[in-house]
Amino acid sequence: MLLLINPLRRPFNVLWLGLGLILGALGMAIALNLYFEHARVAAREQDRLSTQARVIAENTEYQLTSANLALENVRSNLAYWKDETGLQAGIRHLKAASIIPGIHSMSVVDKEGTITASTRPELIGMNLGSRDYFQEVKRHPNGDILYVSPPSEIVHGTFVINIIRMIPGEQGEFDGIVSATLDPEYFRTLMMSVQYAPDIWVSLAHGDGMMFLMMPERKNIDGMNLKQPGSFFMQHQSSGKKEEVFTGTVYATKEPGMIALRTIYPAAIKMDKPLVVAVNRDLDPIFLSWRRNAAVQGILFGVIVLASTMGLFLHQRRQRKLEKEAAQARALINQFSLALDRIPTCIYMKDQQRRYVYANRSTLELFQCSAEELSGSLDSRFFPPETVAQLHDIDTRVLIYGEDTAEKIIYKSEDGSTRIYWQIKTPIYEDDKKTRISGLCGISTDITEFELLKEKLEQQARQDYLTGLFNRRFFMEQGHAELVRAQRYGHALSVLMLDLDYFKKINDKHGHQMGDAVLKRLADVMRKILRTVDIIGRVGGEEFAVLLPETDLQRATEVAERLREETAHAVVTSVTGMPLNFTVSIGVASLEGKDIDLNTLINQADGALYQAKESGRNRVCLA
Repeated sequence: MLLLINPLRRPFNVLWLGLGLILGALGMAIALNLYFEHARVAAREQDRLSTQARVIAENTEYQLTSANLALENVRSNLAYWKDETGLQAGIRHLKAASIIPGIHSMSVVDKEGTITASTRPELIGMNLGSRDYFQEVKRHPNGDILYVSPPSEIVHGTFVINIIRMIPGEQGEFDGIVSATLDPEYFRTLMMSVQYAPDIWVSLAHGDGMMFLMMPERKNIDGMNLKQPGSFFMQHQSSGKKEEVFTGTVYATKEPGMIALRTIYPAAIKMDKPLVVAVNRDLDPIFLSWRRNAAVQGILFGVIVLASTMGLFLHQRRQRKLEKEAAQARALINQFSLALDRIPTCIYMKDQQRRYVYANRSTLELFQCSAEELSGSLDSRFFPPETVAQLHDIDTRVLIYGEDTAEKIIYKSEDGSTRIYWQIKTPIYEDDKKTRISGLCGISTDITEFELLKEKLEQQARQDYLTGLFNRRFFMEQGHAELVRAQRYGHALSVLMLDLDYFKKINDKHGHQMGDAVLKRLADVMRKILRTVDIIGRVGGEEFAVLLPETDLQRATEVAERLREETAHAVVTSVTGMPLNFTVSIGVASLEGKDIDLNTLINQADGALYQAKESGRNRVCLA
């Protein structure tokens, strides 16, 4: 068969074969790069979704642990509630225990199912004997278990979960329950705080499969039973793993997505049923940037294929149509340049000496120069020294070692603004044997706005949404660090616990909008009086905490008095134009010894606060 081949055709065939091999290798390299980039995008998103699910799970476990301690505390004090005076004290105790964020109400139920004490007076006397969660505890009594009821609908579309501790009788028999109702609003706020993209939704479900909450809310989702064959919920439970990430069609929404599931089961508590948190993101937005990148690389590859095949074709006809070949080549180059100019990403090339030899329109607009002015320029013409050093290191890895690089570059311009770019660079070889690198090709995409939707979310995770002060979790973290520092160096440290007097009456009489205005005004007063080094947090509905570094008890008392007086003179104007004054009660405690922890110090200040409220309010009491 070889004898039948025209020898004059061999150069033609060899050139086309070589070109096909080169294009095939380039196409394979691009495909592999896109494949691995797709995997990296998926892995990165899985990590982010898992992190958000972990944040919600850890917060929920903390709330369940706190609520469990409150239930145990209430249960241990039931013996003192026998007469009317004790019952009233018990109700106050219930209310104090139910101020934990995430708890809507607490009740004590006797063995017949009758509510004998509750934070909601209208419930006292109601019989719950027929309720499933009451019967569940009665059928399987165990004083060591924290029972978690499936979600139940209290009003149309609103579901609640009760957590329950059994009251044991003298012989350990069933003698009633202590119940706390989880507050859906707290979990809605918690769920919204981890939504770093508009296409994310978060849900919380009972271990039996019933949906408790989904944020953002959707119709006919709350109360749905997820325990269906083939559902991700069932796969997760069957695996026995604490956390997993799935990709595919989600049963609850019937939409394709990437979903992270995490089982909530605090290690310190024996729960009869766990909770399961899910954080989901739609697949399309996850891979949007990847698809754009794939389109860009596909266009580049297509242009390269078109240019190379056309060039080879024209080369073989060069002897007969030299002028036409030159014109076609120029037109092809113009088309290639026009295609690159329309891509909203910086694309450029450098030679072995790191000088710019090509840049598309986006790059020229960024550098504010023409193609002629850019040709032969170095990075030092456009970037500050620290950025030039970083770019030089990256270019060295590409030009000397032949690496493909992809990393983030932070660029600070002369006007003080900061831009963040995701930069990809690849070597350019002189021949198909890749024996010598002649330059590099780079693609840079501006990701500044994305890095800023991220920084803002991190800030929101630290702040109380209403007052702008630290939330309870972040206050405790900062406070613990300050306490460790004070104990290490023997510095003074004090804590103030503040509570708005008659805040419920303000809400009842003037509405919650006025109540919010009072909370904001108090936060402003605290910022005015306190130092920048002082740590201020909103730790409850109308309860605030202040940590005063390097401040002894006498100085802390003076600060508390000044804060109380300034608050008493503060005014909030109602919608009717009438001024409203309000006061606070303050408890003060100071660090004594090196063995005390932050919770103990706060509890001491909280006890002094209770004393201030019991002795008439609008006053300061010391622990």
